[in-house]
Amino acid sequence: MESKEDITIKKEEWDKVQAQIKMLEAVADKGRVFNYQTSNSPKKPIKIKLSVYQEKLIVGWKTLEDSLIKNPTTGLTVGEVQRYEIKLLDKTGEESLIEIVGYPAFSAARYNERVECEVQGKKEDYDGKVSYDVILPDGRTISLQSQFIN
Repeated sequence: MESKEDITIKKEEWDKVQAQIKMLEAVADKGRVFNYQTSNSPKKPIKIKLSVYQEKLIVGWKTLEDSLIKNPTTGLTVGEVQRYEIKLLDKTGEESLIEIVGYPAFSAARYNERVECEVQGKKEDYDGKVSYDVILPDGRTISLQSQFIN
């Protein structure tokens, strides 16, 4: 049984149409064909990764201290003091701040566990700062500045 969407053509007509399509693809400018296909295909959603720390999402951070420790007699650098403040978002939407000492701990917090999210939109303010509307795995949407997206 045919639906209203089906059409019926003879096999020789079908073969003629297929031969014509094959000929057109063979002589077409490949760059223009590619541009046409990419501009007319549905857009794929942009996927990003957000860091997870202590079962909460990292939605911001700032450096509190980044100073060098120098040997008083030689003046050579013998170490560093680094402290970071991390803003976390829990499942209820509540934000909290914690402090992390040392770059290795900060890097581990940002890269050990990550979760994939989808970007819903992009905004730019008058200063040129870009932020993204991100759909979290639980369905909530939050706005994040671009530097906090990994």
